[in-house]
Amino acid sequence: MLSRVGKALRIITDDEKKKIAIIIDGPTILPDFDLNKLNIIKESLIEIGVTKAGIIITDKQLSQNESELINSFGFHEEIVGSDVDIHVAINALEYMNSNAIDIIGIGTTDPGLFPIFSRIKQNKQLLIITWQKNLTPAMESIADFVLELDYLE
Repeated sequence: MLSRVGKALRIITDDEKKKIAIIIDGPTILPDFDLNKLNIIKESLIEIGVTKAGIIITDKQLSQNESELINSFGFHEEIVGSDVDIHVAINALEYMNSNAIDIIGIGTTDPGLFPIFSRIKQNKQLLIITWQKNLTPAMESIADFVLELDYLE
């Protein structure tokens, strides 16, 4: 009986969809961003793929409520001493070398990450998550996808 059940069992996965890793630069995005909208970001990306990993990198301690909210949406926080942009870059490069990720999403307002964007584009697709006022023509031209936070509802 067990072998019959095994043959009848189908595993349904999202193998057809692209796999997305999201890295958010906390100090540049979070001051103006409502953490309740993290889920809206994930839902907005369903058209292009499935969010497999999400990290919010920040240089200050988050409250217990903020931490629980971040975790409830499938993200985790990484608290660093300083130089958040460097940690964003390191995480992006780690995902760039992963076969499990197709699209790397960077949430930032820092155009100084442009060299990292260029490096990501060599192997993966690039998603930039930012505010419309911070989207430079260079950032817009290198990205495969842009998610403007101004329009999340």
